[in-house]
Amino acid sequence: MCLLASIGVVGVGIALMVSAELGVAPADVLSTGGAERLDIGVGTMGWISGGVYTLLAIALRRPPQWGTLLGAVLVGVAVNLSLEAIPEPDELAWRVPMMLVGLALLYTAISVGVSTMLGTGPIELIMLGLADRGMNMQAARWLIEAVVFVGGVLLGGQIGIGTLLFVVLTGPVLARTLPPVARFMGTTVLDAPHGLDA
Repeated sequence: MCLLASIGVVGVGIALMVSAELGVAPADVLSTGGAERLDIGVGTMGWISGGVYTLLAIALRRPPQWGTLLGAVLVGVAVNLSLEAIPEPDELAWRVPMMLVGLALLYTAISVGVSTMLGTGPIELIMLGLADRGMNMQAARWLIEAVVFVGGVLLGGQIGIGTLLFVVLTGPVLARTLPPVARFMGTTVLDAPHGLDA
């Protein structure tokens, strides 16, 4: 239940940031840029990039679980549906709160989703795989965000203050929220989970 709820919240959070048009998370910079280039939905582009992230996670010995694959599909659906329902206001008085709520929803959903150990997102699997190899979790997240951001910029994705906030805050926020949320849920985030063959 927690996993499905977090998947839905991620979709709403992404859609809020896209609709606010003040910049999106680096992964979504890639998705908005790729969607524009390929003339497909942002959620659909998310499915494509999610497949690439999953392959990288497997290479780092953090294989996906069923929940990871389920999440990869459902997040794209949640994003596409939410974008249809959420308005795109012109006034900054609405757009700034939309961006901030989107950020808060993303951090909450990522912390809960990762801590369930049922289907950690592919980018988070890459982060944990790098942490398994001795890289600081905060530094690992920054590295991932930087690489994905550059790819998104090259594709002409949506960037802005929201992108900067996500890049700067995500590493420190997750480094501080994941351990206590995992303890609360009775899981250990930094222990490598079993993959699909478990």
